Amino acid sequence: MTYSSASIDNLYPALAACFVIIICGYFAGRMNLISETESKGINTFVGTFALPSLIFMSLARLDLSSVNWMFLASIFIAKSVVFFSVIIVTILVGRPINLGRAGIFAIFCTQSNDFAIGYPIVAALYKDSHPEYASYLYLVAPINLAILNPVGYILLEINKQRTESEPLLRLGDGASAQNEKRCRLVVSITKSIFTNPIVVMTLLGILGNWIFKHDVPLFLAKILDALGSAFSASALFLLGLRMVGKVHKLRGPTLVAPGILIVAKLLVLPLVIREVVSLLRVGSDTNETVDWSTYGFLYGTIPAAPTVFVFATQYNLDVDLIATAMVICTFISAPLMFISAKMITLTNTDPVDYIVKLDAFTFDVSIAGLIACVWIIAVFFITKRINRVPHRITTCLVLSQFLSCLGAILWNTLNEKEGWSAYLQFALVTTGVYSSRIWTSFLAITLLLLQCRSLCYVLKLQPLFVIVGWCLPVTLSALFLLLDKENSVSYDKRNPNFIYGAGQAVVAVLLLTSCFIITVGCLILHQRYSRHYSRYRDLADDVSSTFNTSESSETLNGNAATSSLQNSSCGSCDGKTRSCALPTIQEGCCEENTDGPVVDIEDLLGDSPALPAGSGLCPTHYACQGPQREHCRDLVEQYQQQISNDVEYIEEEPESHDPQIFKHTVLLILLLCSTFVGLALSIWTLVMDKMSGVYVELAFLDAALNFGQSIIVFAIFGTNTKEIALPLLDLWRKLWFGANKLNLPSWHELGAETKTICDQFTTHHLQKCKEQIARDKRWRIKVYRNVFSGRRFADWLIEVGLARDRTEAVNYARHLIEGRVLKHINGVYHFHDRNLLYKFNCL
Repeated sequence: MTYSSASIDNLYPALAACFVIIICGYFAGRMNLISETESKGINTFVGTFALPSLIFMSLARLDLSSVNWMFLASIFIAKSVVFFSVIIVTILVGRPINLGRAGIFAIFCTQSNDFAIGYPIVAALYKDSHPEYASYLYLVAPINLAILNPVGYILLEINKQRTESEPLLRLGDGASAQNEKRCRLVVSITKSIFTNPIVVMTLLGILGNWIFKHDVPLFLAKILDALGSAFSASALFLLGLRMVGKVHKLRGPTLVAPGILIVAKLLVLPLVIREVVSLLRVGSDTNETVDWSTYGFLYGTIPAAPTVFVFATQYNLDVDLIATAMVICTFISAPLMFISAKMITLTNTDPVDYIVKLDAFTFDVSIAGLIACVWIIAVFFITKRINRVPHRITTCLVLSQFLSCLGAILWNTLNEKEGWSAYLQFALVTTGVYSSRIWTSFLAITLLLLQCRSLCYVLKLQPLFVIVGWCLPVTLSALFLLLDKENSVSYDKRNPNFIYGAGQAVVAVLLLTSCFIITVGCLILHQRYSRHYSRYRDLADDVSSTFNTSESSETLNGNAATSSLQNSSCGSCDGKTRSCALPTIQEGCCEENTDGPVVDIEDLLGDSPALPAGSGLCPTHYACQGPQREHCRDLVEQYQQQISNDVEYIEEEPESHDPQIFKHTVLLILLLCSTFVGLALSIWTLVMDKMSGVYVELAFLDAALNFGQSIIVFAIFGTNTKEIALPLLDLWRKLWFGANKLNLPSWHELGAETKTICDQFTTHHLQKCKEQIARDKRWRIKVYRNVFSGRRFADWLIEVGLARDRTEAVNYARHLIEGRVLKHINGVYHFHDRNLLYKFNCL
């Protein structure tokens, strides 16, 4: 393994300089050393003077006769594929359709920060081997600026016109009025393109190249060089300034959409560019094509341009989302570009060199993955989710990951590459890897069916899932073993992902492609159904607040809208019109238990749109009737009885019954990244003529995302301390005290503060609190009188001013528990700010 002449030594200072200047700009803005007005002045200088001058000089001096136009065509094709794919997916997922969001997302995923970050890094890396590569950045920029971005502008303008008082096109407008509006739109977009200084100077640079014959006059060159030399530092400093005020938004569910955009920009785009460049064979020979493809991959890892944030601000569209994505994308790109640049310099790669290191890396990841698998299964068992939907599917996914990690560990520890021991290792790895991909698609199918069909439909499909999810991988592994013939390549030189060569790679491509398409399609449909039913969930909330009665959990629990749409069987709902379910609630249809103030314990449930709380049966228009419907009813009742038997205390159900749809959606998105990398590696293996450093990088990335899938699951499901702490506390009490009961000190052992708080609360607040929050809750046939959740009591303490925040509220309530003013209904738990039921001792 040797290094090429690309100057890797120049890369370290180039990367360090770029990001140190960005950080300086951020702190300058954070400390108010530069105001908003002053930053606008810097932006004007960079965009209107420095960058156009640099573009003109670079293009005017470039020898266009030596330009590889096939490479530029490849970049255009690859960016177009990603650009329009993002638009299509955004339109399919979004409800209502937002063309502006589709446009801004597509621009984000394809427009790179070519000049501020890309140019210094490319120039440093290829200074000695391919100095002309840096100039290609100026030729690539117009692909976005003059071709793709105008499509995004059109979508942004259409969305803007739709949201304004006068729409772009109205049915009442005559043909002449509609044509006039279309013309105004075309003129506006054309004007924005040709008044863009970057586009203008690109055209003038090409014209100047032809006029001056690559030799710009000295007087003009001095002026433009002086302006251009000020670009890099100013642009990077300005990028740091624009990050001020955006970092605090990087938390929680708001990271999902930015995360998807970043994956598309930093992972999907580089791989698509590399594949297109390789397929078109833009080089004169194999070596040159490999150089172009690796350069294209590096170009794709350049982060998104800050101009995308400017577009979002101008159109007031997803400003916070784009800002968040831009900040994260910029800093994630640093290690990715460094690793890619380092691997690009590898030439004459001997498989033995990288396979030994890949095996060692896989071994380390597999050990961590195996530990994560054991932890997740233990958590699911402790929290009693292991038999619930959709966690059953997640458990099977984790078990498949356990097999793959175990096989990889055995492969590296036993070091037996022949005989039955080797076959067993291979079978474990292959079965685990293939089944994990299949169970990923099954998880996506389950989420979709829970959303658009019913619980009983999923329960009926589970046996089929088990058969396909386990038998198909086992069959494929057996076929590889049976059809294995003497291979001329020794095991030491085989990629551990493709021990049986091209045949295994073909099977991997077919399986990964199928699973990827199924998972993406189900996620898109799930989001569409979720957005479609959200208005009914809002209506259910309105109905619940309007009618202060005791509608059963089939209609007015956290997932009332979805359940009623799925399980409606009232007279006006004949199964043909799904949207009739909730309106009939207002008309009195489907009402149950309206004769008393008792509230179902299921009302404590949070929003769980995927887990029907009612019958769980398929809607009638799916032809689930007669004996078949009775079978479905028995199936659902058996499932509900099973999960009910798992629950020792009723308050555990709000947590344990939560299907965690959001977490499962995030998991599927991350697993899609793993599937995409595996698919790219499999295709590359089939068409590869010569091994390159980027291929080795991709192999290591695939090993991390493949054998480390359980680490992803652990990060999502295995770190919730609330879910794990209480069950462990129950176990500790049973072991230590012989019973699961809370042991409290006697009254004379309490401190003065606790006694004072109890006396004050009993004297001044007890009766008021009882009247405002205490209610009767029913659990099956038993009614609990005058109870309330710990979360509601904490809210009340804050509302009346007895606590400033939730921490103080918990401490205050714990004093009441110790003073025996307040108690858990079963005497099991101390006070917790969650959906546990409490009551006052005197009630």
